[in-house]
Order: sequence, then C-alpha cells, then structure tokens
Amino acid sequence: MNESVAVALIAGPASAILTLLLTKALGSQRDKAEVDALLSERWEAWSDEQGRRIERLEDRVKDLERDLTQAQEKNKAQASLMSSLIGWALQLRDEVIRLGGHPPAAPLEVQAALTSLDAT
Repeated sequence: MNESVAVALIAGPASAILTLLLTKALGSQRDKAEVDALLSERWEAWSDEQGRRIERLEDRVKDLERDLTQAQEKNKAQASLMSSLIGWALQLRDEVIRLGGHPPAAPLEVQAALTSLDAT
C-alpha cells in the first residue's frame, strides 16, 4: 500500500471523528447557552411578576392602613360620645335621687360601659 493511501485511510476517519467531536462540543456549549438564556428569560419574567404583585400588595396595605386610621378615629369619637352620654345619664340619676325619686337601674350594657370606657 502506498503512503498516500495509508494517509487517506487514517485521515478520513480521523477527520470525521474530529468533526463529530467538535460539533458535539460546540453544540453542547450552544445548548448550554440556549438553556441559560431561557432560564434567564423565565427568571426575569417571574421576577417582574413578583415585582408587580408586591406593588399591588403595597397599594392594598396603604389602603388598609388608611381605612384602619379612619375607623380608629371614628371609634374614638364614638367612645367619647358614649362616655359623655353615660356621664350625663349618671348626673340625671343623681339628680332624680336627690329630688327623692327612684330611677330604674342602668341597663347591663351601660353598667359594663361604666367600667370599660376611658373617660378621657
């Protein structure tokens, strides 16, 4: 066999194997890059969605805090009114007793309020 045939027999399969290995290696890196890009894209989409959800929740928290403040102010005003009404009722009771009358007993809710409402 002459030398050029031997070189051809060795170089042909060797170049095919080398081409296959290079294609596989470069393809693997391309696949990894595609997977990385896909994961990055999905992560960014998920992150954006979480950011939008957080913004909506923050808006809801602000609304709830505003509503709570308004409710607390309303309750404080009602408690003050109730305290004043109870104080006034007590004064009327005391005056009725002073004048010799017999006022009815205070309702249970009023008696409970006498011990639970802050007079300030």
